[in-house]
Amino acid sequence: MVSEVPEGELSISPETAPAEEAISLANFDDLYRAEYEPMVRLARGLVDAPAIAEEIVQDAFAKVYERWSRLDQPGGYLRTAVVNGARSELRKREVRRRIGLRPFISPQPENQDYLLDALDQLSPRQKTALVLKFYADMSEKEIAQAMGVRPGTVKSATSRGLAELRKVVEQ
Repeated sequence: MVSEVPEGELSISPETAPAEEAISLANFDDLYRAEYEPMVRLARGLVDAPAIAEEIVQDAFAKVYERWSRLDQPGGYLRTAVVNGARSELRKREVRRRIGLRPFISPQPENQDYLLDALDQLSPRQKTALVLKFYADMSEKEIAQAMGVRPGTVKSATSRGLAELRKVVEQ
């Protein structure tokens, strides 16, 4: 027996809802297990504090979970959410700096990562392009989509970022 459902509403029979939800949650759990560490590395490359990087990733996973049933490419959405979360954090820091609030001072890790320190010397666009390319192993097209720019912008940001990184490392 088929019941009438008003347009725009989704009806799931009570018998199938738990099974479909279990499949959906299993896929989300698989995504979480597979992508948590790479996303933390990505966020860590974009922001300089491990705790903030983990918070950004958790927020991104929450966004993916909320939209899970509507996402065609949850991995791509997740990466974009992580990049946008990191960019938002960096914008907040810049605003705090401009208005004279206490600047963010990241805790000094026991094992200092000199490459991340060198990346901090780059512009946000260059840093983002390099981290997405080399930490997240994304293509130029994927980077452009995640950053909301054209592929040519990614190429120039990567090229200029590598040139600047060489100067910083040679100092």
